[in-house]
Amino acid sequence: MIQSSPTTKMLKEIYTHIEQRELKQAIDRVKVAVEHVQNWTITERITELETNYRFMLHYLIEGQKDPQQQYIYEKLIRDLYAIADDAAELLLLQESSTLYFDKARLQQVCTSPSMDDYRKNLLQQIDTFSLIDLLEEGEEKVRRLRENELAYEKMLQDLFYMLFVSPRSHADMLASFRAFIDDDHIPVYDKSVFISALTLNVLQRFDAGKVELLLDICRHHEVELVIRAIIGFIPIFQTYRSRIPLYRNCSERLKLLSDDKLFNRRFVAAILGYIQAHETEKITKKLNEEIIPEMMKLSPMIGKKINLDEWIGESGVNEKNPEWQKILDESGLTDKLQEFSELQLKGADVFHSTFSNLKSYPFFNEMCNWFLPFNPRHSSIRQLFEEKGEGSSLIETMFSSSLICNSDKYSFCFSIMMMPENYRRMMISQLGAEGEELSRMQAEEAILQPHQKEDTLIKQYIQDLYRFFKLFQRRKEFVDIFDLPLNYHQIEAFHPVVLQPHNLEKIALYYFEKNNFTEALTAYQMLTEIGNTTQSEVWQKIGYCKQMILDTEGALEAYLHADLIEENNTWVMQRVAHCYRALKQPETALTYYRRLEQIRPDDLHIQLLIGHCYLELKEYDKSLNRYFKVELIDSNNRRAWRSVAWCAFLSRKFDVARKYYDRILEDNPTAHDWLNAGHVELCLEENKKAIQYYRSSMEKAGSFEDFRLMLADDEDELQEAGVNTNILPVILDKMRYDLS
Repeated sequence: MIQSSPTTKMLKEIYTHIEQRELKQAIDRVKVAVEHVQNWTITERITELETNYRFMLHYLIEGQKDPQQQYIYEKLIRDLYAIADDAAELLLLQESSTLYFDKARLQQVCTSPSMDDYRKNLLQQIDTFSLIDLLEEGEEKVRRLRENELAYEKMLQDLFYMLFVSPRSHADMLASFRAFIDDDHIPVYDKSVFISALTLNVLQRFDAGKVELLLDICRHHEVELVIRAIIGFIPIFQTYRSRIPLYRNCSERLKLLSDDKLFNRRFVAAILGYIQAHETEKITKKLNEEIIPEMMKLSPMIGKKINLDEWIGESGVNEKNPEWQKILDESGLTDKLQEFSELQLKGADVFHSTFSNLKSYPFFNEMCNWFLPFNPRHSSIRQLFEEKGEGSSLIETMFSSSLICNSDKYSFCFSIMMMPENYRRMMISQLGAEGEELSRMQAEEAILQPHQKEDTLIKQYIQDLYRFFKLFQRRKEFVDIFDLPLNYHQIEAFHPVVLQPHNLEKIALYYFEKNNFTEALTAYQMLTEIGNTTQSEVWQKIGYCKQMILDTEGALEAYLHADLIEENNTWVMQRVAHCYRALKQPETALTYYRRLEQIRPDDLHIQLLIGHCYLELKEYDKSLNRYFKVELIDSNNRRAWRSVAWCAFLSRKFDVARKYYDRILEDNPTAHDWLNAGHVELCLEENKKAIQYYRSSMEKAGSFEDFRLMLADDEDELQEAGVNTNILPVILDKMRYDLS
């Protein structure tokens, strides 16, 4: 129930009161809603609930012990949630224009078949297909086949919407649902659509019976159904995180499933898939703003600089043109394409950007169609596959492709159908050849990766869901499950699976690799709580996460813990030293850098860092000695030059400072280089030259104001170097006059 309205706002307020266990306030708000509904059944229910709650409070205050008290309290809360949902739904049926309530109103005025009727009718349609297949080839067979396809698709669509708006479940309803799922004559295709509709229904209105059914489907022998059920219940448990603990059957079913190693693997893979999906917007942005524009800019260059005949000549036809590669390298595109390839190999949704522009076909106006497994016999694309040779090769390519999801396969087919015939034939011919190669590669992968099919199903279904929630024309009427927090490791009902150390470590690492440092931190902290405290790596990553969220003291504490577990780990020692420097404790930092120096005596970077510590301690001679040592070994080390120059400036060795800044200014100096060189000239009372350098600094900085702020930041250092800082406002005014 998403549309923003007074009713939905009121419902959220009621939920908040219930979650905070302010039940009287929640009851009062429900009573207001019930007054608007004017439904005597709901009125009686809320009156009875309030009476029971008053009795419970009375007995509790009187000190009367009741072993059922907790159970009664939880039942009161469950019933209060249900009454609030029902009251809000009755109001929204009158006022809401969302798709959900449009379809719900339609269901009320139409006599809809029962679930058992749908099962019976779908089986009849399947039998009819079998009979039509026995007919001789000809127009009559084609006509009857198309008629039956359309009737079958309409029936499946009606089933989807019936399930999508179905009321709160009861025993008979759940029995008919189970019979549908357990019927081996019903195709997996139909059952897949059933599971998607059921998932969306529960996301609209909580229903414990349907949640239990989804969990039971996780034991089904058809992997396609198991995957859809797992991926479906994950956002349901997130959405109703505060409500799920009240329904112990749901948690108990999930706990029983956690004993199954195969379920655990699939469940964790689905969670990783959801984490990956949260990266899609970043990937799409990178493609649209970096990789694709670079390719567009490069294409004219290739046309001018590369003779196309060289690409297609008789000799060396399979060899990459070295000149082409050189252009790619120089443009920086090689690295970007390599990054794109790596993202694809890691399962990133790199095609969302491409196919998001192909969702305007009428096919996608129908909500149901976003959840269809790919089916070449679907009436909307069937004509593309009718020619035996080309059609079969395209079917093979579509089914064998693990790179694009079902929704995108339909989009791809529609785009091919829009092409002129000669282009279409050429495209299908090329795809057929590539399909054979894909099939061969997937056969090899299946040997190396026995769970490849499952991982592909997980990736593709999550991508199908992502496209629906991000691209469906009425998407704003739904809660976007991809905007839910990355809290999979914190949902208590998931703990029997995610708190298994190897699973939690996988999830934590995935958060970490995707730069979700806050989530990774809590996951790694949970790892330490369940006994994984002996791994230095865990504490290292806790430290790194804290450092990334700017908790330097916390990062230091974690790094010190890691250092206790694994002494002389140079990465940890360097991080500890860095934290001490950031916390303005250079003397302590220096002790760690000296330890590092003993292990890596030839590391010039460590020598520089030791010099920085001495500089911060104002031991300028020791600092200069370190910087000179680096320069002696590496005479072109610009970091050493800058360090020597600044240290010489602070220690009033202005001639030395000038000598090094002269070197620095010869090779692409920064705004700060010009600024610091100006400071040296100012100390040497070369005011005219100082202003000249300051002007160059301002040009590099981009504006006078940016330069003014940089100069203000250095005022203390200038004063320490002996400059009368009263001259600075005069210098700034001189620069202003020069600019005017």
